[in-house]
Amino acid sequence: MISLPRSHRIGIAMLSLPMFLVGCTHEPEIEMTPEQSRQVFVTEAKAVIQAVFPDADPRVILIGQDVPCGGPVGTDSSSVESAYSVLGKAPDGAQNPDEVFRKVLDVLKQRGWTINYTNGRVVGAERKGVGGFRVGVPEAPVGVNIDGRTECVENLDK
Repeated sequence: MISLPRSHRIGIAMLSLPMFLVGCTHEPEIEMTPEQSRQVFVTEAKAVIQAVFPDADPRVILIGQDVPCGGPVGTDSSSVESAYSVLGKAPDGAQNPDEVFRKVLDVLKQRGWTINYTNGRVVGAERKGVGGFRVGVPEAPVGVNIDGRTECVENLDK
């Protein structure tokens, strides 16, 4: 048996503790196909808009599908993400955009989104398993515009 001085044993224990704790608290990654990731993103964006405007019929616009993400410089096509714009407008024109924006913030928080920033009536948010949103509330016509990217997921075709 090798005997180390007490100071070395304490140092080794201190260096090993973070690795032990990370191993114990690491949650399993959510594994999705690119199609599942896209569906989760669109479903969540529509749900946010419909929570603000229950009668809205959100429109979905695909900006870029299966764009490479991850890797050392973001060009590793073994992982992909998709970009969307999801738009919904108030069923009537009498809505106050500032009140609508406050409701958007409340809805995002209630649905478990992490708010990264707000600037005017624009909020940046992210949620594990969904991706990232940039949500804006325009003055006229009053609505909710969500632009964002899905989670970066493994590209099974690569």
